[in-house]
Amino acid sequence: MSSVLCVGIAVYDEIFALPYFPTEPTKVFASDFASAAGGPAANAAITIARQGGSATLWARIGNDMQGDRIVDDLRRSQVDVSRVRRVDDARSGISAVGVTGDGERMLLVFADPKLDTDASWLPLDDIDSYDAVLADVRWPAASRIVIEKANALGKPTVLDADLTSDRASLAALVPLASHVVFSEPALAQINGGASDVEASLRMIWDAGGHTLVGVTLGKGGVCWIDKDGYHNEPGLSVEAIDTLAAGDVFHGAFALAVARRLSPHDAMRFANLVAAVKCTRWGGGASIPTAAEVDAFLAKGGSSLTNTKDLS
Repeated sequence: MSSVLCVGIAVYDEIFALPYFPTEPTKVFASDFASAAGGPAANAAITIARQGGSATLWARIGNDMQGDRIVDDLRRSQVDVSRVRRVDDARSGISAVGVTGDGERMLLVFADPKLDTDASWLPLDDIDSYDAVLADVRWPAASRIVIEKANALGKPTVLDADLTSDRASLAALVPLASHVVFSEPALAQINGGASDVEASLRMIWDAGGHTLVGVTLGKGGVCWIDKDGYHNEPGLSVEAIDTLAAGDVFHGAFALAVARRLSPHDAMRFANLVAAVKCTRWGGGASIPTAAEVDAFLAKGGSSLTNTKDLS
Protein backbone atom coordinates (compact mmCIF):
# COMPACT_ATOMS: atom_id res chain seq x y z
CA MET A 1 0.00 0.00 0.00
CA SER A 2 1.44 3.36 -1.04
CA SER A 3 1.91 5.81 1.82
CA VAL A 4 1.75 9.61 1.82
CA LEU A 5 2.68 12.05 4.57
CA CYS A 6 0.47 15.18 4.56
CA VAL A 7 1.66 18.34 6.33
CA GLY A 8 -0.33 21.49 6.95
CA ILE A 9 -3.56 22.55 8.57
CA ALA A 10 -6.68 20.85 9.81
CA VAL A 11 -9.84 22.83 10.55
CA TYR A 12 -13.49 22.17 11.25
CA ASP A 13 -16.01 23.12 8.55
CA GLU A 14 -19.67 23.92 9.20
CA ILE A 15 -21.46 23.87 5.85
CA PHE A 16 -24.81 25.45 4.98
CA ALA A 17 -26.81 24.82 1.79
CA LEU A 18 -28.02 28.29 0.76
CA PRO A 19 -30.53 29.42 -1.86
CA TYR A 20 -28.27 32.38 -2.72
CA PHE A 21 -25.35 34.46 -1.44
CA PRO A 22 -26.61 37.63 0.25
CA THR A 23 -25.33 40.98 -0.99
CA GLU A 24 -26.27 42.86 2.19
CA PRO A 25 -26.70 42.01 5.89
CA THR A 26 -29.72 39.74 6.28
CA LYS A 27 -30.86 36.33 7.50
CA VAL A 28 -30.66 33.44 5.02
CA PHE A 29 -32.34 30.12 5.79
CA ALA A 30 -30.31 27.03 4.88
CA SER A 31 -31.98 23.99 3.36
CA ASP A 32 -29.31 21.56 4.60
CA PHE A 33 -26.32 21.42 6.94
CA ALA A 34 -23.19 19.31 7.31
CA SER A 35 -20.02 19.48 9.37
CA ALA A 36 -16.67 17.78 8.97
CA ALA A 37 -12.93 18.05 9.36
CA GLY A 38 -11.43 20.17 6.59
CA GLY A 39 -8.40 22.11 5.44
CA PRO A 40 -6.10 21.35 2.50
CA ALA A 41 -3.76 18.86 4.17
CA ALA A 42 -6.50 17.18 6.19
CA ASN A 43 -8.81 16.74 3.20
CA ALA A 44 -5.89 15.44 1.14
CA ALA A 45 -5.12 12.86 3.82
CA ILE A 46 -8.77 11.73 3.92
CA THR A 47 -8.77 11.42 0.13
CA ILE A 48 -5.63 9.30 0.16
CA ALA A 49 -7.02 6.95 2.80
CA ARG A 50 -10.41 6.63 1.08
CA GLN A 51 -8.72 5.87 -2.23
CA GLY A 52 -6.83 2.94 -0.78
CA GLY A 53 -3.58 4.59 0.30
CA SER A 54 -2.02 4.98 3.71
CA ALA A 55 -2.22 8.58 4.99
CA THR A 56 -0.57 10.34 7.91
CA LEU A 57 -1.27 13.94 8.92
CA TRP A 58 1.14 16.25 10.71
CA ALA A 59 -0.80 19.29 11.91
CA ARG A 60 -1.69 21.48 14.91
CA ILE A 61 -5.14 21.99 16.39
CA GLY A 62 -6.53 23.51 19.55
CA ASN A 63 -7.27 21.55 22.69
CA ASP A 64 -10.99 22.19 22.27
CA MET A 65 -14.29 20.69 21.11
CA GLN A 66 -13.56 21.43 17.44
CA GLY A 67 -10.19 19.73 17.83
CA ASP A 68 -11.92 16.63 19.20
CA ARG A 69 -14.23 16.58 16.19
CA ILE A 70 -11.37 17.03 13.74
CA VAL A 71 -9.45 14.08 15.22
CA ASP A 72 -12.56 11.89 15.34
CA ASP A 73 -13.37 12.57 11.67
CA LEU A 74 -9.82 11.83 10.57
CA ARG A 75 -9.71 8.61 12.55
CA ARG A 76 -12.98 7.46 11.01
CA SER A 77 -11.32 7.81 7.61
CA GLN A 78 -8.33 5.75 8.78
CA VAL A 79 -5.90 8.69 8.77
CA ASP A 80 -2.96 8.35 11.17
CA VAL A 81 -3.33 11.28 13.59
CA SER A 82 -0.66 10.26 16.08
CA ARG A 83 1.34 13.38 15.17
CA VAL A 84 -1.52 15.87 15.22
CA ARG A 85 -0.48 18.21 18.03
CA ARG A 86 -3.03 19.60 20.50
CA VAL A 87 -2.05 23.15 21.56
CA ASP A 88 -3.30 24.27 24.97
CA ASP A 89 -4.84 27.76 25.19
CA ALA A 90 -5.39 27.85 21.42
CA ARG A 91 -8.52 27.34 19.35
CA SER A 92 -8.80 25.06 16.34
CA GLY A 93 -9.39 26.66 12.97
CA ILE A 94 -13.03 26.81 11.93
CA SER A 95 -14.91 27.78 8.78
CA ALA A 96 -18.54 28.67 8.14
CA VAL A 97 -19.24 27.71 4.53
CA GLY A 98 -22.21 28.64 2.38
CA VAL A 99 -22.84 26.48 -0.69
CA THR A 100 -25.43 27.37 -3.34
CA GLY A 101 -27.28 25.03 -5.68
CA ASP A 102 -24.71 25.37 -8.46
CA GLY A 103 -21.96 24.11 -6.15
CA GLU A 104 -20.26 27.47 -5.59
CA ARG A 105 -19.21 28.41 -2.07
CA MET A 106 -18.44 31.31 0.24
CA LEU A 107 -16.23 30.88 3.32
CA LEU A 108 -15.86 32.71 6.61
CA VAL A 109 -12.60 31.49 8.13
CA PHE A 110 -11.04 31.84 11.58
CA ALA A 111 -7.42 30.88 12.30
CA ASP A 112 -6.21 31.42 15.85
CA PRO A 113 -2.81 33.21 15.93
CA LYS A 114 -2.11 31.34 19.18
CA LEU A 115 -1.59 28.17 17.15
CA ASP A 116 2.19 28.48 17.19
CA THR A 117 4.19 28.05 14.00
CA ASP A 118 6.97 26.02 15.65
CA ALA A 119 7.79 22.87 13.67
CA SER A 120 10.87 21.72 15.59
CA TRP A 121 8.94 18.88 17.23
CA LEU A 122 8.21 17.10 13.96
CA PRO A 123 9.88 13.65 13.64
CA LEU A 124 11.71 14.35 10.39
CA ASP A 125 13.52 11.00 10.38
CA ASP A 126 10.13 9.30 9.92
CA ILE A 127 9.84 10.81 6.42
CA ASP A 128 12.02 8.02 5.05
CA SER A 129 9.17 5.55 5.62
CA TYR A 130 6.76 7.33 3.21
CA ASP A 131 6.48 7.01 -0.56
CA ALA A 132 5.63 10.69 -1.07
CA VAL A 133 5.00 13.91 0.83
CA LEU A 134 2.23 16.47 0.34
CA ALA A 135 2.43 19.91 1.95
CA ASP A 136 0.01 22.82 1.93
CA VAL A 137 0.94 26.50 2.30
CA ARG A 138 -0.94 27.18 5.54
CA TRP A 139 1.88 26.08 7.88
CA PRO A 140 4.91 27.19 5.87
CA ALA A 141 7.50 26.60 8.59
CA ALA A 142 6.60 22.91 8.69
CA SER A 143 6.14 22.57 4.94
CA ARG A 144 9.60 23.96 4.29
CA ILE A 145 11.54 21.66 6.61
CA VAL A 146 9.51 18.59 5.63
CA ILE A 147 9.96 19.20 1.90
CA GLU A 148 13.68 19.84 2.35
CA LYS A 149 14.12 16.63 4.35
CA ALA A 150 12.08 14.62 1.83
CA ASN A 151 14.17 16.04 -1.02
CA ALA A 152 17.35 14.97 0.77
CA LEU A 153 15.91 11.46 1.06
CA GLY A 154 14.96 11.36 -2.62
CA LYS A 155 11.21 11.33 -1.96
CA PRO A 156 8.75 13.03 -4.36
CA THR A 157 7.20 16.14 -2.83
CA VAL A 158 3.85 17.67 -3.81
CA LEU A 159 3.02 21.28 -2.95
CA ASP A 160 -0.65 22.28 -2.80
CA ALA A 161 0.06 25.83 -3.99
CA ASP A 162 -3.17 27.57 -3.02
CA LEU A 163 -4.04 31.23 -2.59
CA THR A 164 -2.65 32.68 0.65
CA SER A 165 -2.46 36.04 2.40
CA ASP A 166 1.30 35.48 2.73
CA ARG A 167 2.56 35.61 -0.86
CA ALA A 168 6.19 35.53 0.32
CA SER A 169 5.68 32.15 1.99
CA LEU A 170 4.12 30.71 -1.15
CA ALA A 171 6.96 32.07 -3.27
CA ALA A 172 9.52 30.53 -0.91
CA LEU A 173 7.93 27.07 -1.01
CA VAL A 174 7.38 26.80 -4.77
CA PRO A 175 11.07 26.29 -5.72
CA LEU A 176 11.45 23.48 -3.18
CA ALA A 177 8.87 20.88 -4.22
CA SER A 178 9.37 18.41 -7.05
CA HIS A 179 5.67 18.59 -8.02
CA VAL A 180 3.86 21.93 -7.68
CA VAL A 181 0.16 22.17 -8.52
CA PHE A 182 -1.38 25.64 -8.20
CA SER A 183 -4.95 26.76 -7.92
CA GLU A 184 -5.67 29.26 -10.69
CA PRO A 185 -5.85 32.28 -8.30
CA ALA A 186 -2.57 31.27 -6.64
CA LEU A 187 -0.78 31.02 -9.98
CA ALA A 188 -1.98 34.52 -10.83
CA GLN A 189 -0.92 35.75 -7.39
CA ILE A 190 2.63 34.45 -7.63
CA ASN A 191 3.08 35.76 -11.18
CA GLY A 192 1.79 39.23 -10.49
CA GLY A 193 -1.70 38.72 -11.95
CA ALA A 194 -0.59 37.35 -15.34
CA SER A 195 -3.53 35.68 -17.12
CA ASP A 196 -1.62 33.49 -19.61
CA VAL A 197 -1.60 30.09 -17.91
CA GLU A 198 1.01 28.46 -20.12
CA ALA A 199 3.38 31.43 -19.91
CA SER A 200 2.97 31.53 -16.13
CA LEU A 201 3.77 27.84 -15.78
CA ARG A 202 6.76 28.12 -18.10
CA MET A 203 8.16 30.95 -16.02
CA ILE A 204 8.19 28.67 -12.98
CA TRP A 205 9.35 25.59 -14.92
CA ASP A 206 12.23 27.49 -16.50
CA ALA A 207 13.53 28.42 -13.05
CA GLY A 208 14.45 24.74 -12.74
CA GLY A 209 14.28 22.08 -10.06
CA HIS A 210 10.82 20.64 -10.74
CA THR A 211 9.53 17.32 -12.06
CA LEU A 212 6.12 18.86 -12.81
CA VAL A 213 4.44 22.26 -12.51
CA GLY A 214 0.67 22.46 -13.00
CA VAL A 215 -2.52 24.39 -12.31
CA THR A 216 -6.09 23.26 -11.69
CA LEU A 217 -8.72 25.13 -13.72
CA GLY A 218 -12.02 23.92 -12.25
CA LYS A 219 -14.29 22.85 -15.09
CA GLY A 220 -11.35 23.41 -17.44
CA GLY A 221 -9.44 20.49 -15.96
CA VAL A 222 -5.71 20.82 -15.34
CA CYS A 223 -2.66 22.00 -17.31
CA TRP A 224 0.93 21.13 -16.55
CA ILE A 225 4.50 21.18 -17.78
CA ASP A 226 6.91 18.28 -17.38
CA LYS A 227 10.02 17.08 -19.21
CA ASP A 228 7.84 16.17 -22.23
CA GLY A 229 6.33 19.64 -22.60
CA TYR A 230 3.00 21.37 -21.98
CA HIS A 231 -0.16 19.29 -21.46
CA ASN A 232 -3.86 19.67 -20.73
CA GLU A 233 -6.23 17.12 -19.22
CA PRO A 234 -9.83 18.29 -19.77
CA GLY A 235 -12.25 18.46 -16.87
CA LEU A 236 -15.01 15.85 -16.58
CA SER A 237 -18.53 17.01 -17.32
CA VAL A 238 -20.53 16.49 -14.11
CA GLU A 239 -23.41 18.20 -12.36
CA ALA A 240 -21.64 20.02 -9.53
CA ILE A 241 -23.55 20.02 -6.26
CA ASP A 242 -20.76 21.05 -3.89
CA THR A 243 -17.27 22.17 -4.95
CA LEU A 244 -16.04 22.66 -1.38
CA ALA A 245 -12.77 20.69 -0.88
CA ALA A 246 -12.54 19.74 -4.57
CA GLY A 247 -9.07 21.26 -4.89
CA ASP A 248 -7.88 19.52 -1.72
CA VAL A 249 -9.25 16.23 -3.04
CA PHE A 250 -7.46 16.76 -6.36
CA HIS A 251 -4.14 17.30 -4.58
CA GLY A 252 -4.62 14.29 -2.31
CA ALA A 253 -5.46 12.00 -5.23
CA PHE A 254 -2.55 13.41 -7.22
CA ALA A 255 -0.11 12.84 -4.33
CA LEU A 256 -1.32 9.24 -4.03
CA ALA A 257 -0.82 8.75 -7.77
CA VAL A 258 2.71 10.16 -7.46
CA ALA A 259 3.37 7.77 -4.56
CA ARG A 260 2.16 4.93 -6.79
CA ARG A 261 4.62 6.09 -9.47
CA LEU A 262 1.95 6.69 -12.11
CA SER A 263 2.86 8.67 -15.22
CA PRO A 264 2.07 12.41 -15.07
CA HIS A 265 -0.86 11.98 -17.46
CA ASP A 266 -2.36 9.08 -15.49
CA ALA A 267 -1.79 10.93 -12.21
CA MET A 268 -3.62 14.01 -13.50
CA ARG A 269 -6.41 11.90 -14.97
CA PHE A 270 -6.90 10.09 -11.67
CA ALA A 271 -6.90 13.31 -9.64
CA ASN A 272 -9.37 14.91 -12.06
CA LEU A 273 -11.68 11.94 -11.72
CA VAL A 274 -11.71 11.77 -7.92
CA ALA A 275 -12.22 15.55 -7.60
CA ALA A 276 -15.07 15.45 -10.14
CA VAL A 277 -16.85 12.70 -8.20
CA LYS A 278 -16.47 14.78 -5.02
CA CYS A 279 -18.25 17.70 -6.74
CA THR A 280 -21.31 15.52 -7.35
CA ARG A 281 -21.73 14.93 -3.61
CA TRP A 282 -22.97 17.27 -0.89
CA GLY A 283 -21.11 17.76 2.38
CA GLY A 284 -17.62 19.19 1.85
CA GLY A 285 -14.89 16.92 3.17
CA ALA A 286 -17.48 14.55 4.63
CA SER A 287 -18.42 13.52 1.09
CA ILE A 288 -14.94 12.73 -0.22
CA PRO A 289 -15.50 9.52 -2.20
CA THR A 290 -14.04 6.11 -1.51
CA ALA A 291 -12.40 4.05 -4.25
CA ALA A 292 -15.55 1.91 -4.44
CA GLU A 293 -17.70 5.01 -4.91
CA VAL A 294 -15.46 6.26 -7.71
CA ASP A 295 -15.76 2.84 -9.38
CA ALA A 296 -19.55 3.04 -9.02
CA PHE A 297 -19.51 6.47 -10.69
CA LEU A 298 -17.56 5.02 -13.60
CA ALA A 299 -19.86 2.00 -13.85
CA LYS A 300 -22.80 4.36 -14.32
CA GLY A 301 -21.07 5.99 -17.28
CA GLY A 302 -19.79 9.02 -15.40
CA SER A 303 -16.53 9.03 -17.38
CA SER A 304 -14.82 7.51 -20.39
CA LEU A 305 -12.41 5.74 -18.03
CA THR A 306 -13.24 2.08 -17.69
CA ASN A 307 -12.13 1.46 -14.11
CA THR A 308 -10.00 3.13 -11.44
CA LYS A 309 -7.97 -0.08 -11.33
CA ASP A 310 -6.44 1.18 -14.58
CA LEU A 311 -4.80 3.88 -12.48
CA SER A 312 -3.79 1.93 -9.39
